[in-house]
Amino acid sequence: MGRSTKTCSRKRKFCGNQYSSSMSNVNTSVVVSAEQKENKQRHTYNKLTGNRILDIEILMNVFSILFCPVCSKANLFLFEDSVFGLCSNLTLKCNSSNCDFVKAFSTSKKYNKLSEINIRIVYGLRLIGRGFSAAVKLCSTLNVPNLSKMAYRSLEKRILPAVTEVAKKAMGDAAQEVKTLKNSQENVTRCGVSVDGTWQRRGYSSLNGCVSVLSIDTGKILDVEIMSQYCRTCKKLQGVQKHVKSSKHNCSNRKGSSANMESVGAYRIFERSQSSHQLLYTDYYGDGDSKAYETVKNIYDETTINKLECIGHIQKRVGTRLRKLKNKTPSVRGKGKLTDKFIDKLQNYYGIAIRSNVGNLENMQRTVISAFYHCCSSSRQLMHGQCPEGKESWCRYQRHQATTPGKKYIETSTGLPKSVINSVKTVYLELCDQSLLEKCLHGKTQNSNESFNGVIWSIIPKETFVELTTLRLGVYIAAIQFNKGFSGLLEVLDKMQISPGHITNDSFQIIDKIRMADLKRHSQSSTKQRRKKLRAIRKKKFSYAEEKEGITYKSGEF
Repeated sequence: MGRSTKTCSRKRKFCGNQYSSSMSNVNTSVVVSAEQKENKQRHTYNKLTGNRILDIEILMNVFSILFCPVCSKANLFLFEDSVFGLCSNLTLKCNSSNCDFVKAFSTSKKYNKLSEINIRIVYGLRLIGRGFSAAVKLCSTLNVPNLSKMAYRSLEKRILPAVTEVAKKAMGDAAQEVKTLKNSQENVTRCGVSVDGTWQRRGYSSLNGCVSVLSIDTGKILDVEIMSQYCRTCKKLQGVQKHVKSSKHNCSNRKGSSANMESVGAYRIFERSQSSHQLLYTDYYGDGDSKAYETVKNIYDETTINKLECIGHIQKRVGTRLRKLKNKTPSVRGKGKLTDKFIDKLQNYYGIAIRSNVGNLENMQRTVISAFYHCCSSSRQLMHGQCPEGKESWCRYQRHQATTPGKKYIETSTGLPKSVINSVKTVYLELCDQSLLEKCLHGKTQNSNESFNGVIWSIIPKETFVELTTLRLGVYIAAIQFNKGFSGLLEVLDKMQISPGHITNDSFQIIDKIRMADLKRHSQSSTKQRRKKLRAIRKKKFSYAEEKEGITYKSGEF
């Protein structure tokens, strides 16, 4: 049989259409695009910056195949002269007997005799809330040299002045923003501030603490006071002989109880408000947990500071006092009586009543009281007489009466028995006093302070004790990050005459963009409602599981 003459089919090739140019132009465009790609790669190679971790053996092999610039022989060898942390001092030498070529260089840039890479790793570890121990574990895992503990502490002290300067500038800018917002013509501007203290350890026995003052108008940090009761120098001087003069050491640490830190810190901040920022903190927003207001209320000679309450903490008092009543009084607790679910309901209604009547004291008090009777109402006894009437009322009973007056209303809430209502009413109505609600007319909270406290303890770990230098470093970094975002932290590197680099700059900007996007999403009303529903579902699920399982864990019960 003869060979088949059948030809294989080939894929059709695009050769242009009515919208394309001739084939010569197509080939030219291909050539041009190739040249552009090559130029782009060359441009990228010329602009390589930043730090890289290289295997030293690979680097030695690369240099061994290069030619010596003096004798033109491929006989170059790489030696490591010294190591300081992540920075190595290397020497490139020609191994020929008759060639004396030697070239020394460092693996990192130097600024004021300090290696950039070592400063960056200390600064970076502090940003993520880790210290020397984490540096040892990280470098050991990466198989790279590590800084000694003394060198690490020394670099922290070198970074601290730059961080302090940038943080004070950020807080000064926040104070100037308040002045611009108030548009005051006086030399000293009056404003309201939210004051709160935070400790590294709970139980009022912490050695480290911080007091922060935020502007109630802008929500930014205006000033911080950092305090610690531990001093290594003082501890050493306690064990030395008496002839050593301890007066040479001027200890600036806080002496006294941990619980008093908030009062002392607030006094120091208010005392320097005029000299540092030309501000008078005339409105004091507090949580009522300390005597800080009593300490500062008359600190300004001619001005009395007004005490205002955080509505979030006032709302929290409802739940706290009712839970104490439930634990102390057995007759009010149990199924169908004062349960945790009912307490949460009363607490939420109390907060809604305050927030919906900002600036109107009479309506606020009326709504708070009517919310109590509304929650206690049951099918046995309707208690909606004080609820607002009309079709737009938040009360279901009053809306039913306005829309279908002839039809009987069916109450679905179980409410509380009359005996329990009388016990609960005494405690609840104490929080409905006009003198207390008058301090809540502003409708503002200390949520910004709580957020700042969270930033501090994400940079300074609560489980590990830190000394005053590290504490100051962490708090000032938190103040910069809180006021200006991660992009503000780039100024610290500039202060130390270190160029941040495009990788650091771009990455910090991306972090800020993601944070702002999350903030917008979390602040939407639909997202807040979703969080509340999920929290309620989770609580209900856990409560049902606890009732079904009984007591499985309790202090001293087993």
